Amino acid sequence: MTITLGSLRIDPVTELDHWPFAAAELFPGVTPEQLGEHRGDLDLSITTYLVRTPDQTVLLDAGNGNAKERPVLLAHHQFDTPYLDRLAAVGVMPEDVDVVVATHLHPDHCGGFTQLVDGSWDPTFPRARYLIPAEEYGWLQEVHAAAPDGGAAADLARTFEDSVLPVVEAGLAELIDLPYEVTDGITLRALPGHTAAHLIAELSGGGQHALASGDVLHHPFQFADLTLAQGGDSDPAAAAESRRTLCELAVERDALLLPAHFGAGRIERDGDGFRYRPGSSGGA
Repeated sequence: MTITLGSLRIDPVTELDHWPFAAAELFPGVTPEQLGEHRGDLDLSITTYLVRTPDQTVLLDAGNGNAKERPVLLAHHQFDTPYLDRLAAVGVMPEDVDVVVATHLHPDHCGGFTQLVDGSWDPTFPRARYLIPAEEYGWLQEVHAAAPDGGAAADLARTFEDSVLPVVEAGLAELIDLPYEVTDGITLRALPGHTAAHLIAELSGGGQHALASGDVLHHPFQFADLTLAQGGDSDPAAAAESRRTLCELAVERDALLLPAHFGAGRIERDGDGFRYRPGSSGGA
């Protein structure tokens, strides 16, 4: 499914099609009313977005990556997916990518920054500039410096060591302040709460718009109650505010929503709230 916005071409590239979680694990505060008739696990995905402009190839999020040791965050542990083959299927090799952006530095969004080559973690996209918000980098660097020996923090420290630090040491990382214009038609904007400097990518061309939203929203259940926090939200109140801001922005611009963990679609007003209409066409 290729999406076109004027001269922009957007291709979703899915790393993992089925990523199941127990509802109470994903959303600790979820109620039976919010779940409705749903039974069993919630089936998420991990999707990145390849954006081609007339002069640049930009990858929004890089997925979890293969062979990453995540013994605490087991949902991220030891992937073995054909992600790079899927990237090649839309006509792009790793060396073709000019810019890589992570919406934030959780393992399933930046782990794909690197790949294991002869026992070392090398940048997956050797020619790319890796754009990382300075505040987000500072947070994960502090987690790593604290040398945690257990819990989720230990796996976050591993993420810094095997996925972020190698691109810094290779001279490929660029620490940025937000908002930041990547190129004409691609602007990065802060929507914090899931992490301190979580960002979205605003995409525009030909009078049409799309929003690559990362983890501002994790599942369509959240449209019924934007205060429903995901278990990984670092600041649930700020995350809820960002969800509303995202919905307002999407409605105002009639923008196609491109989430990381569920399918593309459009947001519509529903009284004082919002509802989600999944699906998209070749254009936005």
